[in-house]
Amino acid sequence: MEYWLATSPWYGVILWIILYISDYYLTIYSARGFREIGHFQFEVFELTPQFQKDVDALKPVSKRHVVLLILCSLLIILVWWLAKRTLFFPLTYLLFLGMLLFMEVAIHLRHLRNVFLIREIQKGGGVEGQIFYRKWFSYRISSHEFYMFSAFFLIIAVLNYSTFFLGGAVACWAIGFNHNTLAKKTRAVPATTVESPK
Repeated sequence: MEYWLATSPWYGVILWIILYISDYYLTIYSARGFREIGHFQFEVFELTPQFQKDVDALKPVSKRHVVLLILCSLLIILVWWLAKRTLFFPLTYLLFLGMLLFMEVAIHLRHLRNVFLIREIQKGGGVEGQIFYRKWFSYRISSHEFYMFSAFFLIIAVLNYSTFFLGGAVACWAIGFNHNTLAKKTRAVPATTVESPK
């Protein structure tokens, strides 16, 4: 499958578009669902600062999301074209594509967990009372989850000698490191608004 993905940039672009669009709409679904059930209240919902306002407003279309969708799609084509002219093709391209796609795979697994949780609570019972998550705590939890995804993808990469999965391990580790840094920066900030996490 990995080398099939390297035969043309369009396979990667199509997968990226599907995952990136569904990521945004699953985020909106989860944001609305957490507000409706009311048991889980958070200082911040969307953990990516650039999209926090759009998700808080439950915008069905985000201009920033569309722009990044187009830019990343063009970047996939550019990296494929550049990598095709090097001795390390398809390894470099698969590393880059793995970073984008497996980052989204990890995010989608988190979304699916949230969707299941919301639907189970909406059926009735199972959860009582309310829990409030501070912003830094949401980042800290997210950081540890991404570190675990990174370790999982790294194990697969080593067992299969796969630069594709190695890309996923690198991307998830980078996001985990970033969220851990954000957790440290925001820990001293007092809680303000009540929202739900991604």
